Amino acid sequence: MFVCPECGLAQAAPGACPTDGAALAPRGDDLLVGQTVGVYRIARLLGVGGMGRVYKGVHPTIGSRVAVKVLSRECADRPDLVERFFSEARAVNLIRHEGLVNVLDLATLPDGRPFIIMEYLDGSPLTELIARLGPAPLGGLARLFAEVLDALGAAHAKGIVHRDLKPDNIFITPGGRPKILDFGIAKLRPELGGGSTQTGSLLGTPHYMAPEQALSRPIDQRTDLYAIGVILYECATGQRPFHSDSLFDLLRKHVDEPPPPPRALRPDIPPDYEHVILQSLAKAPEHRFQTAHALAQALLGSSQSLGPDQWLPISPATAAQFAAQRTPVSGGGWRATPPGPTPRSTPGPTPPPPTVPTPPPSTVSSGQVDQRPSAGSRIGKVLGALVLVGAGAGIAIAVTQARGGSPPETPTPATPPSPTALPAPPPSNPVVVTVAPTPDAEPAEAPDEPDEDDAAEDEKEAKALEAEVRRAQKQIKRQLELAKVPELDKLAEELAGVDPEAQKAVDKGKQWIATQQSLTRDVHIPPGFDARAADVGKLLGLAEAEVKKVYPDALLFRIDADGVGADGKANLTLADGMYLDYRFVSPAHSKRPADVPLGVDWEEKCILRMWVEPHSIEVRPLTGWECDEVPVRKPRCSAAQVWKKAIERGAPKDAVAELGYRADFSKKPVWYFSVKGTGFSEIFQDDC
Repeated sequence: MFVCPECGLAQAAPGACPTDGAALAPRGDDLLVGQTVGVYRIARLLGVGGMGRVYKGVHPTIGSRVAVKVLSRECADRPDLVERFFSEARAVNLIRHEGLVNVLDLATLPDGRPFIIMEYLDGSPLTELIARLGPAPLGGLARLFAEVLDALGAAHAKGIVHRDLKPDNIFITPGGRPKILDFGIAKLRPELGGGSTQTGSLLGTPHYMAPEQALSRPIDQRTDLYAIGVILYECATGQRPFHSDSLFDLLRKHVDEPPPPPRALRPDIPPDYEHVILQSLAKAPEHRFQTAHALAQALLGSSQSLGPDQWLPISPATAAQFAAQRTPVSGGGWRATPPGPTPRSTPGPTPPPPTVPTPPPSTVSSGQVDQRPSAGSRIGKVLGALVLVGAGAGIAIAVTQARGGSPPETPTPATPPSPTALPAPPPSNPVVVTVAPTPDAEPAEAPDEPDEDDAAEDEKEAKALEAEVRRAQKQIKRQLELAKVPELDKLAEELAGVDPEAQKAVDKGKQWIATQQSLTRDVHIPPGFDARAADVGKLLGLAEAEVKKVYPDALLFRIDADGVGADGKANLTLADGMYLDYRFVSPAHSKRPADVPLGVDWEEKCILRMWVEPHSIEVRPLTGWECDEVPVRKPRCSAAQVWKKAIERGAPKDAVAELGYRADFSKKPVWYFSVKGTGFSEIFQDDC
């Protein structure tokens, strides 16, 4: 079968399309190409991602073009991924802004795969323009991102957080207008159809991830503004603020390492402009701009002193001109040469900088961003040693900043730093992060049609990322042991009588370390334990006994088991990351402390879990989890009995399943049973 890549007309033999004369291309093994989806013919494949594929669709009568995004068969078997897929259409429909790619329809193919029909975009993703531009014209960048922030502000006004903003998801049309793509993992308010993401999962793209996102903490619109700050930094300097060969180390830098000052990389950036970027990258959300509008106003306000050469528009048509007008200067910076003639695709002369009112006090000009202690100060070293975060173990430390009462923060001095200033050295303690990798968004347009080798390579890279995440988790699993109390004592001794506030920070850090170490303990692996045939029921008894050593009133509320065969035994060696998880809630630790008034956040320490992996068993806290979990009695059905019920309903016998035991909406204990990749998923009453 041969298909016209322009109109989607299918023919049995090669040749030219009788409609538009284009050369027909072989369809290959992608059976959707040449078929009709909705009212559109699928002309060709545009891109492949971890969750599915994007095709060019053409209306056979009027010739209008669309992008058709189809979820993969494997993802279509998972209700959570289907919901995430459709949340994109729901989010865009709720926002209704011209700066967002428009979603026209959504439905399901005959084979059960969901699809979304979106407007077809000509142009280039910002990723491609960054690669061609190097450091971009600052005024043009400010104007472009004012439009991006206008669209983003419209989303935030509807209670929608994108949480995966990156250059790939900002598409630039030939006229230089930005379009935000891929709200597939957007967080919606519950009343808008959004669900909650459990603590311990992490969605987004690591290079653009806010600290609270990297730590699996609650996010809001300021999380998106941090990502905008990273993109601005990258566009202005030609490089991202943080780099690492290790995913773990990259996320650690987002959490506790200041970015290099942009002016050190590009001296012609105005101090106010740099200040806007750095405030966007503040570690604590309350120190960033609080709204997209405030960031846009501050960005445009900081651009008013720029010369005409900095106001060239950013678009695919002018990318080559930008590259030609950039001249490297000593020190690694850049300067613009006088602009050449305006390209034909850009009508009229280059517009002057916009007149923007002075930014309000909430913006960069207010100078309200706390300064971080200098890298050479003893206080800075103390606080660096105390910034010790453990999201993977469900823990976090918050220390009082010496002399200020705020957490250590991104450097945002009132006086711009010297271009040669160096960032503070990173703290020695690692950060524990549990990551659920999210595939990159599919491009709305691709210059070349990818083949099956490209798809296989994408899948290989995705699996490699997952393996890297698991290695990082294992590497830092015992992170608490790296908390060196004697080193803190030594620092405290040096500071005795010099800085009482720093002494308090040391004491608070030691107290936190002691508390967390008291809640985390290794469990002696029982005799006869076999990771290839772990008995889910027997290990529950061990879990209850070990957890009650820490919280005597602990009550079971959940069991999760991977790799469970029809014999009821879990083979935890089948793949990386397989586990058994027994969770308990302590009523006594679910209550707000008497000394913490309402209206003040407090970190619940009500959940303990016993985590079983092939070579280790550990009891650990799970903080950030709601304490209103419904306790359940010990299960009456064994895993083997649940499997027997599943087989009676048609489950494949030669498979392994994921089992979950917890209360349903009626607060009755039930078993959740599913087999990956088969579509088999059932809920069984615990009535054996």
